[in-house]
Amino acid sequence: MAKTCAWCFKKTNLPDVFAAEAPLMIFMEERIDEWCEKNDVTRDELWGANGDWTQLELDPTMEAELLAYDELVAGVSKKTICKECLIEDDKIYKKFYLEYNDDTEFTIEFKPE
Repeated sequence: MAKTCAWCFKKTNLPDVFAAEAPLMIFMEERIDEWCEKNDVTRDELWGANGDWTQLELDPTMEAELLAYDELVAGVSKKTICKECLIEDDKIYKKFYLEYNDDTEFTIEFKPE
């Protein structure tokens, strides 16, 4: 029986997985990079695990956007995600968090429970 992808709402037969409430979003990742470049801070200082916003001149709008984005991508629950969304999310993750080269091939394996 086909289920619906929690991120894009396409039909899929893939099993449920533990995934973020929303996929990584290119426009937010680019916004983070732009803010860091404009304010001469590293991505890790703003968006890393040890980032301390009290040490940055973070305007309230950017802070609100980061808090909302963090809630979407850090909150995890069991849901159905289609193959296309999983692949795109993986590409974005590798690009912004692992300096991913888009020409590199990768494989996602699904193992039945």
